[in-house]
Amino acid sequence: MQKTILFIPALLFAFACGSQQNGKHEILQDTTKKDSMAIAAQNKPIHHPVNPELNDMARYIAGMNIEPGSKLDASLLSDKDWVAYSKKLNAAFAKYDSVQLKKMKPWVESELSGLKTKNLFYPFAGADILNAYTLFPNAQNYYMVGLEPVGTPPDLTKIQKQKDLTHYLNTVNQSLESIINFSFFRTKSMAVEFHQADVNGTIHVLLLFLERTGNSIIDIKPVAVNNKGELISYSSFKDAQKDSIKNKGAQIAFVSSDGTEHTVTYFSINLSNEFFPKNVGFKTFIKNQQADVTYVKSASYLMHKAYFSDIRSTILTNSRAILQDDSGISWKLFNDEAHTVTLYGAYTGTISIFPEYFQKDLDDAYKKEPGKSNVKPLPFGIGYKYLKGESNLMLSVKK
Repeated sequence: MQKTILFIPALLFAFACGSQQNGKHEILQDTTKKDSMAIAAQNKPIHHPVNPELNDMARYIAGMNIEPGSKLDASLLSDKDWVAYSKKLNAAFAKYDSVQLKKMKPWVESELSGLKTKNLFYPFAGADILNAYTLFPNAQNYYMVGLEPVGTPPDLTKIQKQKDLTHYLNTVNQSLESIINFSFFRTKSMAVEFHQADVNGTIHVLLLFLERTGNSIIDIKPVAVNNKGELISYSSFKDAQKDSIKNKGAQIAFVSSDGTEHTVTYFSINLSNEFFPKNVGFKTFIKNQQADVTYVKSASYLMHKAYFSDIRSTILTNSRAILQDDSGISWKLFNDEAHTVTLYGAYTGTISIFPEYFQKDLDDAYKKEPGKSNVKPLPFGIGYKYLKGESNLMLSVKK
C-alpha cells in the first residue's frame, strides 16, 4: 500500500540556460556534473505569465469562479452539475479553512519559519500538495512521489460532449473527501479513483489544490528522469507515454498570490527495495536536487519495514530536517545524539489497521515528566489520527 510520492514540480522549472533538444523531449536539467553554485544559478526564477487557458481549466476543476474573458465554453459554466459541485466545494473549503488552515498557518509561522528550504521532498504523498504547500509555503520546488498514475489534464469540452461531465465531477469530489475530512488520502480509494477514463491520475487534484490555496497556473509539462539523472520534458503527454523511460511525472509551474513562482513535480514511482535501489537515475536526480527537507505523513508505516530500507536511508542521509508523523521513519532511528528532535501534539497509538506499528519508545518519549520532555502543543489535527488532541508531528534537525 505504498502511498503516492508527490515530489511535485519542484523540478526546478529549469527552462534554464543550456537546455538541449533531444528528439521529442528537452533536457531541462543535467544534474550529473554541476556543483552547487551552478545549480543555484540554474534555478534562478524566470518570470512567466499565468497561462489563462490552463488556469481557467484548473479553476473549473476547483469549482471556482472563472476569470473574465475566459475561453471556456459558456455551457460548461452554466452546467447545473458544475454549479452544484462548485457550491459543495466552496462550503467544504470554507469549513476546512476555519477548522484547519487558520490553526495551521500561525503554527507554521511559529515553529517552521526558521526551517528555510528551497526544495521539499514529499514521498508517499499521493496528491497532497495541500498540506505540503500549507506547511512549507516558501519552498520554491516541491518533489512528490507516489504509486498513483500522473494522469493528463482533462479536455473539459470533450468530456462534456461525451456526457461524462457529471461522472468526472463526482469522481474528483469523491477523491477529495478523505483529505478534506480526515487529512489523508485513502490508498485503496486512490487506486480506483485515479484510474478512471477522465480522472486518470493525481494531476486533477493537484491543480484543484493549487487553485484553492490561492495560486495560479503558469505551465504544465509532462516530464521524466532519465538514467543519467537528468530531468527531461516532452512536447505532449502522448509523446511522454510513448517513451520507454519509466520515471514519468508531471511538472506544474505556478505563482502564488504574492508573485512568487514555484514548481511542483509529481512522479509515479515505486520506492520499495524491489525497484528503488536499481533506479539509479532517479536516485541521482533526488540527491542532486539538494532537497534537504523531507515531509512524510500518512505513509502506511512503509519505512518501518525492511523492504523500504533504501528510501529510508536515502532520506536520513540527504535530509537536513525531517517533519513527519509516526507513520514515517521509526522513532528509534532519531533517538540519538545526531539529531535535535521536537515532538508536537500527542501520541495516542495507531489506527486499528496498523496495530503492529505501535512504538513503545515513542510513547515513552511523549509521557516523560513535564519539564523533562521536549513536547510542544499541536493546535490542529493531521495524519491518520486526524482529530485535534490525537495527532502528532515530529521535527528532526541534524546537529
